[in-house]
Amino acid sequence: MTDTHILRLGGISGILFVILFIPSYLSAPDSPSFTSTAQQLLDYLVSRQDEIILLNGVLLIFAAFFFLWFLGVLHAVLQGAERDGYGFASVALTGGLLFVALMLAGAAIEIVHPAARARFGNFQPDPQVGFLSQALAGWMYRFAFIGMAVLIAATSLVGVRTQFLPKWLAWAGFVCAVVALLRFFGPLGGWLIMAWIVVVSALMLAGIVGRPVLAARQ
Repeated sequence: MTDTHILRLGGISGILFVILFIPSYLSAPDSPSFTSTAQQLLDYLVSRQDEIILLNGVLLIFAAFFFLWFLGVLHAVLQGAERDGYGFASVALTGGLLFVALMLAGAAIEIVHPAARARFGNFQPDPQVGFLSQALAGWMYRFAFIGMAVLIAATSLVGVRTQFLPKWLAWAGFVCAVVALLRFFGPLGGWLIMAWIVVVSALMLAGIVGRPVLAARQ
C-alpha cells in the first residue's frame, strides 16, 4: 500500500466518522430541559428508547471504529512531519484517544436507562436514574472535548512548524481547539471540530495533507 493510499484510507475514515457522529450529536443528552418533571423525563426515555439506543449506542460504535483509523493515519503523518521529534504527534494521539474513550463512556452512561429497559423485563423505570445518567453523560461529553482540543491544537502546532497542513488550516485549528474547550457554553465547538475533521479528511483524500512528508521520502 502506498502512502497516498494510506492517506485516502484516513480521509475516508474521517468523513465516515463525522457522518455517523452527527446523528448522535444532534441527540444531545440534555434534551430534557432544566424544568422537566420526573414524568416528562420518563416519557422522553420511553418514547425515544429505540432511537436513543441506535443513535447514541450502535452508531457510535461504528463512528469510533472509523475515528480510530483516521487518528492512526493522522498520527503517522504527524510523526513523519516532525522528523526533529517535537513530541506533538504523541500529544495528538493521546488527545484523540482521550476523546474517543470519554465519548464512548458518555454514550454508555446516556443509554443506560433505555438499554436496561430494553434488555430486562423486570426493570423498573426510575426517573432519578434517568436524571443522573443524562447529567453525567453531558459532562462526559464535555470532558471528551478536552481531548479533541488537544488533538487539534497539537496537529496545528506541527502544521505551523512543518507546513504539512495548509497554513490557513493550521491557524484555524487553534481557533477550533479554543472553541472546543468552551463546549460548555454551546454546541459551536462540536460543529467546528467536525468541520475540521472533514477538511483534514478531504485534504487527505486529495493527497495534500502530508505532501512535504511524502516528497521527503521520495
